[in-house]
Amino acid sequence: MKKFFSTLMTWLDRLRRILINGFFVLLLRSVRVVITADQTSVPDDAALVINPVGKIVEELELPSSALVPSGLNVSAPNQTRLHDLIATIRYAANDSRIRLIVLKLDQMDATSLPKLQEIRLAIEDFKKSEKMVIAVGPNYSQSQYYLAATADQIFLNPLGAVAISGFAVYRNYFKDLLSLLHIDIQLFKAGEYKSAAEPLVRNSMSDADQKSNKQMLEVLWAEYKDDLAKMRAIKPERMQTVLDQPSKYLAQHGNSLADLAKAEGLVDTLADDGNIESYISGAMGYPSGDYPSIDFKGYMSAVNGEGVIEHKDRIGIITASGMILDGKQPPGTVGGESMQAMLEQARKDTNIKAVVIRVDSPGGSAQASEVIRAAVKRLKASGKPVVVSMGSVAASGGYWLAAPADEIWALPTTITGSIGAFGVLANAGKGLSKLGIHSDGLGTTAVAAGIRGDRPLPDELGKVMQLSIDFIYQRFLTIVSEGRNIPKAKVAELAEGRVWTGLDAHRLGLVDSLGSFDDAVASAAKRANLETYSKEWIQQPMGLRELLLVEIFGNADSYFSGIFYAMESKLLALTGISLPAQSIQHAAKLAEMVGLSDRAPSVFTICNVEVTP
Repeated sequence: MKKFFSTLMTWLDRLRRILINGFFVLLLRSVRVVITADQTSVPDDAALVINPVGKIVEELELPSSALVPSGLNVSAPNQTRLHDLIATIRYAANDSRIRLIVLKLDQMDATSLPKLQEIRLAIEDFKKSEKMVIAVGPNYSQSQYYLAATADQIFLNPLGAVAISGFAVYRNYFKDLLSLLHIDIQLFKAGEYKSAAEPLVRNSMSDADQKSNKQMLEVLWAEYKDDLAKMRAIKPERMQTVLDQPSKYLAQHGNSLADLAKAEGLVDTLADDGNIESYISGAMGYPSGDYPSIDFKGYMSAVNGEGVIEHKDRIGIITASGMILDGKQPPGTVGGESMQAMLEQARKDTNIKAVVIRVDSPGGSAQASEVIRAAVKRLKASGKPVVVSMGSVAASGGYWLAAPADEIWALPTTITGSIGAFGVLANAGKGLSKLGIHSDGLGTTAVAAGIRGDRPLPDELGKVMQLSIDFIYQRFLTIVSEGRNIPKAKVAELAEGRVWTGLDAHRLGLVDSLGSFDDAVASAAKRANLETYSKEWIQQPMGLRELLLVEIFGNADSYFSGIFYAMESKLLALTGISLPAQSIQHAAKLAEMVGLSDRAPSVFTICNVEVTP
C-alpha cells in the first residue's frame, strides 16, 4: 500500500509539472501572438539596413543562463547567424520593395575572413540586381571595413578611423609562472606542429609554430589585401607601405585618421549622420530626408515564408560548430551523440537525397569525432551523397569527421588540417608540499595511483598515455588516407599537427574544391541528380524547455536546443581521452589560477589557432 501511494504521488507530481509547464507555454505563445500581431510589414521603396550585432556565428549559441526554479532568467549573447544574413541579402535582391541596402556595421564584432567572404559574395550578387549599397559608420574595424568595401559609397565620420592593422598571432606563455607556482606540466603529443599546449611549457613561440603561423598569416593577409584591391582598387603594395609607416602618412594629413582614409581611397565621403541621411534620402528620391526603411531582423521576420516553394526532394544541412565533445551537447558545441542522431535522421528521411555538413570547429574529442565519422560513413553507404563545407576552421577533430565525405569544399582562408594528437596534465604536488601538504600511499599495481593533480604521474601510466596518443595519431593518418584516397606516407608528411589554409589544403589534396557554402550545396545537388530541391536545416529535437526558449525568443531559427544537457566534462585531454573528474577539476583550477579561464577555448583546443584581425 505504501508503495502504491508513493507511486501515485510521483505521477501526480509529474502531472502537476506538465500542466504548469504547458500553461506557461500557452501563456508565452499568447504573449508572442499579441506582440507580433501588429508586426511591421515591408514598406515599399525601402532601404534595408543590414546591422548585424555581436559575433557572426554558424549556429546560435547558448544564453548565459537557463530556466531556474527561482524564476525565468535567460539572456541571449549578442550574435548574428551567418546564414540568416546571407539568405536575407539574397532574398532582398529580388524583392521589388527593397530599393537599396545600408550597411550599418558598428555593432558587429571581429569576424573571421571566411565568413566575411561568404557575406561579400551575397552582397555582390545583390548589386547585380542594379540596386545600390551604402556603408555608414563612425568608425570601421578591420572586419567591418571588409564588408563596407563592398559598398558603392562608403561614408565615415570626420573624426572616425578605418582601423586596418593586418593579422597576427600572439599568446601569453606561462612556463615561468607555473614554475613559480611549483606546478609541473606533463605533455604528451604526436606531431611536431601540435602547439596548443606550448603556452604551458614554453616562454615563447617554437620555431615550428612560427613557421606554420607565418605561412597561414601570409595567406590570410594576401587574401584580404587582394579582395580590397578588387573591391576598392587599392593596391596591395600601397596598403602595406602605409601600414608599415602609419605615423609618417598620418602626419601628411594633419594627423587626421579620417582624412588619411579618404586620401588612400578607403572611404568616399567624410560626413556626419545628418549629411549621410540626407544623401540616402536623396538617392532614394525623398528630398524631405525621411525615407522608408526596415532593419535586418525586422525584414527577416516580415518575409519569413514569403515566396517559399517547398520541393519534395531536399538537401539536408547539418551544422557542426564549436568544440567537439562526447555525448549530447547544445548548439555552439558539437556533441558526438547529437551529431550522430541528426545524421541518422537524414539517413532515414526518404525525402532527403543528399547532405551538406557545415563544419566550423577547431576539434576536440577524438572519440566523439569517430562517432560522427562512423555516422557519416553509414549515411554514405545508404547511397546519399555527403558533401562537407568548411567554414572558418575545420581542424583536427573537425577534419577527422570530414575525411570520409564524398567531397570537401573550403574557402581559401579556411583554417584546416592540424592532423595530430596531444594531451596535457598538470601536477601541483610541489606547490602543495611548499604549503605543508604531502601526498603518500600505496597501490596494488604500478598504475593504481592513476591521474592525480597532487602527485607525479606514474612512469608506466605516462608511457601508456604517450602510446595511446601515438595510436590515435596513427588512426588519424589512416582515416585521412582512406577518406581522401591519399597514401598514408603522404598524409604523414602533411600531418604532424600542422594547420593549413584552405588554399594550401586544396593544393595538397586535403580539400577537393575551393568555394562557398552555396557552392557545396550546388555540388551536393549535382551528385544527387537534383534540378529542383529545398534546403532543410536539420537541428536537434527540442524538449519542453527548449520549446519555452523558442517562445521567448520568438523565432524557431533562434532556439537554443539542448541548453539543459549537462556538460560531462569542461576540459578534455585533447587526444580523445576524457580526463577523470579529479584531473578535470584540477585543470580548471589551474586555468583559473594562471588567468586562463576566459581563454580556455583557445588554450585548451586541438588547433590553438588565434588569428587577431
